[in-house]
Order: sequence, then structure tokens, then C-alpha cells
Amino acid sequence: MIKFLLTGNKMKKLTVLFALFLFVGASAYASDYNFDNFYNNANKQNLPEFAKDMGGLLGSGAFSTGRILGWGGFQLSARGAVMPHTADKDTALGSKDDAKPIVMPWIQGEIGLPFRLDGFIRASSWDGLTIAGGGLKWAIVRPTDSLYSLQPMIVVMGQSGVHKDFSLTQYSADFVVSLKLPYVVPYIGGGVDRTKLTAQNAADASIVGCKETEITPRGTLGVNVKLPSYMDLSVAANYAHYGVGGEASFGVRF
Repeated sequence: MIKFLLTGNKMKKLTVLFALFLFVGASAYASDYNFDNFYNNANKQNLPEFAKDMGGLLGSGAFSTGRILGWGGFQLSARGAVMPHTADKDTALGSKDDAKPIVMPWIQGEIGLPFRLDGFIRASSWDGLTIAGGGLKWAIVRPTDSLYSLQPMIVVMGQSGVHKDFSLTQYSADFVVSLKLPYVVPYIGGGVDRTKLTAQNAADASIVGCKETEITPRGTLGVNVKLPSYMDLSVAANYAHYGVGGEASFGVRF
């Protein structure tokens, strides 16, 4: 199997994907908005706002292709989401005047399963925040590649994140509809994120051990483009507690 993946065009795909992983990781690392600022700025007032913002950010990118892979399919992708600015009351990472966009990259692997199901796992480690999780995508009707066909699906996901100053547990559920067009697949989705935030360390000792659980809506509008050699690219805008954000994905199917 390893020899098969590393021969011919497979090797080229892996090389391109690995280069993109490095690019996304380097871009995120270059962001000077630091989760370490949580220690000095978190308080009882901004903890709920921070939980809402992080829920929307972590809930992004779960369905970037807009469709399921189908039985036997496998995809590996580099993905990223950006929160251009935090919500007005979210000062857990610092003053609004000093706010910088928060970029969150991750790697996601998906596999097609029977019964119109896809399973996926995702992982990220950036700026001291390590995240791991996964979920399922279920096509409500039998998928087809016919032009102008609609594919509605349900996506559920759960993940946990750990930083030295806080921890997060996030669950999301989305309803998504995509439309098969020549060359592109536009998709639209809406759902909810449930996020539980626990303060582990903070200058304000009164919030250490404090837990906040928030439920917030999120919407996504995007387009997926199929590229040669089983590659695809997706870009999308999303709306969450922080306002309008963005996400992107580049993947390879095997």
C-alpha cells in the first residue's frame, strides 16, 4: 500500500499536500495574536464571549467539499479557518484595539463508509493550543454526480482542545445542501456549536476552574472546485458569533 501511494502521480499529490501543510502552518504561526494573552486578560465577563467565538472558529470546515465521498473513498486535506476579529465583548485575549485575526489550521482525513456515511478525524496544534476530534457526514438521499443534482446531508462533530491556560470541548451539528454544477459545487449550511470552556490558569484567581458552556448558531456559504489528479479546493465564508469569517481547504483523494 505504501509503495502504491508513493509512485507516479501519487507522489506528486503527496508532495503538493505536504508543501501546503507547511504553508498553512507557517502562516498560522506568523499570526501575532497569542492565546497566551488569555492568562492576563480573562475574567468572568469575557469568558462566555471567548467560548462563543472559539466555538464558531472550531466548528468551521467540517463539510468543505459540500458532499460525501461515498463508499471506499479517502481524502486527506489541509484546512484553515480565520476569525478576522473577536466579538465586541470578547477581550479574553486583549484589548479590541490590539486585536489581530485568529487563524486556525488543521489536517483532516476522511473515509467513505457504507449507508451513505463518511467518517472523519481532524487535528491541529498551534500557538500552544492542541485540538483533536472527528465526526460523521450522512447523505440524506443517495448521492449522484448528475449535473444539477442536490445533495442534502447532516454533519455532526466533536473535538477537544487543550492550552496551558484553558481547555475546550466543542460539539456541532449542521444541515448542508450542495448543488452539482459544471466544474464547481456550491454549498450552503447552517448549524449550532456547543462549546464548554474551562479556565485552567489566570491572573484573576477567581475564575480558575470556572466553566462556561455556550450554544451559538453558525452559517456557511462556499464553493468546491474539482482540480486535476483528484485534487480539490474549497473556499467559504461563514457567519458566527464573531461576525463574518472565512475558511479554505485543499485536499487530495486516493
